Amino acid sequence: MSGNSMFAIPAGQQASLWLSYAVVLLLLPVCAAIAGVVVGVSNRDQSPEDGSLVRQFLLFLAIFAAATWGISRLPSVQSRINPEVKVREQLSANPAYEAIRKYAPSDAAKVQAALGSEVGRGVKLEDAFVRIRPLFATLVRERLGFVDQATAVAWAHVMRDTLQQMKAADPQKCVRTLYPEPGVPHPLSERVLSDASAAAFLQAVADVYASADAGMRRDTVRADPRVDLQALQTEYRLVQEQTKGEFGDDAGRTKDRQWREANPAAYCDIVLRKMQLMLQREPALAGSLLRQYLRGDFHGDIG
Repeated sequence: MSGNSMFAIPAGQQASLWLSYAVVLLLLPVCAAIAGVVVGVSNRDQSPEDGSLVRQFLLFLAIFAAATWGISRLPSVQSRINPEVKVREQLSANPAYEAIRKYAPSDAAKVQAALGSEVGRGVKLEDAFVRIRPLFATLVRERLGFVDQATAVAWAHVMRDTLQQMKAADPQKCVRTLYPEPGVPHPLSERVLSDASAAAFLQAVADVYASADAGMRRDTVRADPRVDLQALQTEYRLVQEQTKGEFGDDAGRTKDRQWREANPAAYCDIVLRKMQLMLQREPALAGSLLRQYLRGDFHGDIG
């Protein structure tokens, strides 16, 4: 089986049926034993003909076999005996995966390939979803330009919380979240985030895809207030001035790789403060600022 072939199975109904048949066949002796006990108990102190006993036995055997079949078809049972069903349940339970599959088939192919690669190496699907979080973040960054202001603000809250947790674990992880290094494990692929934050991250990815899909449609009419580009640039300069007033000249060094690598905690503090200042703006302005900032549209990379 190839790395991602398990994610290309449409329904797996044939395999599911064969597994149910196998369960019934394996439990048929048990059904027969139970049917025999029932027939014996029901005919206690009686002397029916052999033909009648056989008919009763076959009737109860059919009832118990049918019950076994029905139980084997229950979703809770299928998820235990059929790996494909369990995989489908895990996939559909992941909001990010479901949204990407629904709104962006080409991106879904990338996600499926990444999941298949991880699972092919023996990684559990649950852990595979953690390991491919960097891919989710990359795909979101590519679509941020199409989301509405509210979704941009929501994504910024999630990213700020993520960066705060990375910094608490290790300031270098905070830097690597925004500036990955080839050959170095991406912090998002590790179990650094709390369960609540990890769930919020996946839901935010789903929300970005839904909003971006609407934003890319010609028939979508955005209710977002228009924010002039010049006003946006002016407001960003005010944010820069505020951070410079708090952090001094370091506020202007965030795009300097050498300084950033030598001062990861200071870099993260400045980025987190900038995001906080933007979030404090009125919603329309905050959403427009953060949409640009988190894409790296203000003078290049995020800093």
